[in-house]
Amino acid sequence: MLKNERQDIILMKLNNKGKVVVGELAIDLSVSEDTIRRDLAEMDSKGLLKRVFGGALPLNRYALNYTERENFEPELKYELALKGVKLLKDGQLVAIDGSTTNLQLARAIPVNLSLTVITNSLAIASELSNHKNIEIIMVGGNLFQKIMTNVGDSAVEQIKEYYPDICFMGAYAIHPLMGITSPYEKEVSVKRQFIKSSSRVVTLIIPNKFNVIMPYKVCDMADVTTIITDKSVSEEILEEYEKIGIECI
Repeated sequence: MLKNERQDIILMKLNNKGKVVVGELAIDLSVSEDTIRRDLAEMDSKGLLKRVFGGALPLNRYALNYTERENFEPELKYELALKGVKLLKDGQLVAIDGSTTNLQLARAIPVNLSLTVITNSLAIASELSNHKNIEIIMVGGNLFQKIMTNVGDSAVEQIKEYYPDICFMGAYAIHPLMGITSPYEKEVSVKRQFIKSSSRVVTLIIPNKFNVIMPYKVCDMADVTTIITDKSVSEEILEEYEKIGIECI
């Protein structure tokens, strides 16, 4: 087997399982562990994966811009949003972090539901502005135009004054070992404070975000209460999250 073929197989296994182990790869590919280690080192240097002790984890540093993300699988995101609104109850204080999936959540909130929503997303605040039974708390701060959300120390300090019953946390990437990660360092502190302040943390995840790692860590998976996703995600993938104690819907 040629080296390129072997490395393609490694990437395929990595994408399917969310991690690879040197010893298992050596057996599966009928080569020495040293050969596998050299492969992983080379692939790490090319930015194809993240080499760790004993194996490797997936790495995806590509982030779509806001418009591209908003136009990516909106119907699927809305289906997840319909599952998400079932967790809402009258009178709750709900944190909705900025994301295009959470924008669909805002659109799916029933007109007869009375809520107070705190958000740092201009798009979500605008979407909810015509909802007569929702009071909106708009988090201030510095506008981060790449994702159209307010960030920075002033935003974090404002969030500290509230204790949401439930937080819907937008996520670019999710991994059972590495947690939720983001391509943007600027938004991390605001996301962390939303999580810290909230009694329950829910994230709506489309299938292509599973077992992916972005450069900046937002939180551990232990900080997440519930994952809402599509039925196309395999039971094998979801079991890794359920083992941590996360509810998967």
